[in-house]
Amino acid sequence: MLRNLWAVRTRTRSVIPSLQCARSYATPTPELLEERDKKLSELNDAVQRCMADKKSLEERSAKEVATKRDYAIQKFAKDLLDTVDVLGMAKASIPSDFRSNIKSHSPEEIVDKLSNLYQGMAMTESELVKTLKRHGVEKLDLQKGAKFDATKAQSVVTKEVSDQQPGTVFTVKKPGYTLRGRPLRLAQVGVVAEKRSFATQAAVQPNGLKTTLCFSITDKVGALENCLAAIKAMDVSLTRIESRPSRTTGWDYDFFVDLNARDAFQVNNILEGLRQHTTDVRVLGSDSMTRDSVPWFPRKMTDLDTFAEKVLEMGEELSSDHPGAHDPVYRARRADITTMAKTFRTGHPVPRVDYTDAENHTWGKVYRRLTAMYKTHACREHQYVFPLLEQNCGYSDKQIPQLETVSRFLKDCTGFTIRPVMGLLTSRDFLNAFAFRVFHSTQYIRHASQPFYTPEPDVCHELLGHAPLFADPDFADFSQEIGLASLGASDEDIKKLATIFWFTAEFGVCRQGDELKAYGAGLLSSFGELEYCLSDKPEHRPFEPARTAETEYPITTFQPVYYVADSFKDAQEKVRDFAANMNRPFSVRYNALTQSIEVLDTKDKMLRFAKGIRDDMKTLTTVIESFSH
Repeated sequence: MLRNLWAVRTRTRSVIPSLQCARSYATPTPELLEERDKKLSELNDAVQRCMADKKSLEERSAKEVATKRDYAIQKFAKDLLDTVDVLGMAKASIPSDFRSNIKSHSPEEIVDKLSNLYQGMAMTESELVKTLKRHGVEKLDLQKGAKFDATKAQSVVTKEVSDQQPGTVFTVKKPGYTLRGRPLRLAQVGVVAEKRSFATQAAVQPNGLKTTLCFSITDKVGALENCLAAIKAMDVSLTRIESRPSRTTGWDYDFFVDLNARDAFQVNNILEGLRQHTTDVRVLGSDSMTRDSVPWFPRKMTDLDTFAEKVLEMGEELSSDHPGAHDPVYRARRADITTMAKTFRTGHPVPRVDYTDAENHTWGKVYRRLTAMYKTHACREHQYVFPLLEQNCGYSDKQIPQLETVSRFLKDCTGFTIRPVMGLLTSRDFLNAFAFRVFHSTQYIRHASQPFYTPEPDVCHELLGHAPLFADPDFADFSQEIGLASLGASDEDIKKLATIFWFTAEFGVCRQGDELKAYGAGLLSSFGELEYCLSDKPEHRPFEPARTAETEYPITTFQPVYYVADSFKDAQEKVRDFAANMNRPFSVRYNALTQSIEVLDTKDKMLRFAKGIRDDMKTLTTVIESFSH
């Protein structure tokens, strides 16, 4: 066949000059045309012979592969026959008549038969191991007390063992095997866990630790398969895998994997397994602190859907001291509303609630009482936005506005949106959403028996207190700054940020001219505290995040201390400076185009961010120059 190919190449070379020569004549002669046709015919014959030789070679190769496969199976099967023979002898050591009437035999006879059976089984195992070894399959030698190696074993159980070092093997559940030196099956072992404090133990969740890994690979055959095999070998459940072109020099693709691990030790095992195939692997977030990791945080807008059922209290269930706790009609109504919030997903319109006359009546009482005070007590930003809400979102004392209408209005103003929630979220989840300019709002209303009191946030608190200021650009920026600072923050820093949020967005006071005005939602939705906060009864301190974050506060009485901000923009800059000193190994930014969080943890990402700033500066310079002419 090689000779035929060579003939084709040489004949092709001889044809080309002839054809070029032929094209140089205006009218080819019959002799030249005849010669060309002859050479083309020869060339066609050569190609046909090559195709026939190729087909013959493929068929011969396939036959040889099949023959070798059959021979390999035949050889392996023949070697197993000795094992089958030994197993048959072990089985024959306890005849059927002995088994059917075992109670009639003496204990000595039974022990003797069992001893023979055990010896036969041991011989069977020995023969089987020898057979496997002849075919390149060998058992891994893992000893108790040995250091855990993720390339040879997977951890199926971890526990504290008093007399063994953490990270060592305390039991081997299943042995591992290699095929000609390559892993065939990882061993399943138990690994000694590090002694954990109570706080660490509390972080271990029954449904697994939600963890996000990021690893980068080059575009070569088997690169992704090897990484996924390493994860699969650890016996974890993948909930999502996402790929995108890598933004890091030297890599082709970045992969983001969400998984549920048993504990922090298993996360570390997965990292070690992945590092056998790529050096660029890291934990972007985990519910449990591990080396290389920070607490899990949402990276895409759709990640907020995981918060849907993670409420702490209230919502459908009411505490015994709630005004509506013993009203079955009110409880059933709240259950219906919270069910709609539970099913909401990103991208869907906020479910419409057809409020009853009684609910609209309660809203009207609260609306009239509070709006009468806004002109003298609310900050100028709130006073500016509120008439716009009346004009565009149906704010009035006649009926409760729909969250979807308000959400669309806020999005047009500042990019903020509202999504429904069943009840109170954890501080971490609630603040994380602000990084995406998303506000979680309840849709149910307080009990009609006490229209001017509620032990929890309700639709009056959300729409009268919070929503108006999310339409103000400076307050929207300030709120998002707290949200960005909360992403991946430690539990200690989350507590501080939640306290800052409490004394600003919930119970904040600002100085406008020579007067103090309220801008916190907790104040703007409570006529009693709205009047009290601006009086001389409480203490007013300048807003300094470091000091504010350490202040204790009551939740059932008026605040004894209020922190006064000079402006929303000034408060934003102070929170940004506070976040820069937090114990977090990276910075983040929100990409409004993709509605995702970008972690600025590499040089390439920072350079790209800087390039975007440079482009914005060019645009700004152009605008300034246009005004100067």
